[in-house]
Amino acid sequence: MEKKHILFVLIIIALVAYPLLFESKAISGLGSDDAGPAWITSTGYIPWVHPLWTPPSDIESWLFAMQACIGGVIMGYFFGVFHVQAKMRKQEKQNK
Repeated sequence: MEKKHILFVLIIIALVAYPLLFESKAISGLGSDDAGPAWITSTGYIPWVHPLWTPPSDIESWLFAMQACIGGVIMGYFFGVFHVQAKMRKQEKQNK
């Protein structure tokens, strides 16, 4: 494994471990989509923009799932393209 890969993995581990070890009290109360808006409205904020259409809750979850699927397909496509390009570059170096 290259040094940059090891460094990348260590950075990711640190980013995940830090909030879990040192900020557990700060994130333990959150975990609901209602916690943020409830806190904002408790400060006295009055929204000045309202949605034109609010989908029913079951349709909203399907729209979110579809958005996640589309994002996954796009990311998978680009990861595949980058993988194939790296393979082709490696083969070109071996052929020279």
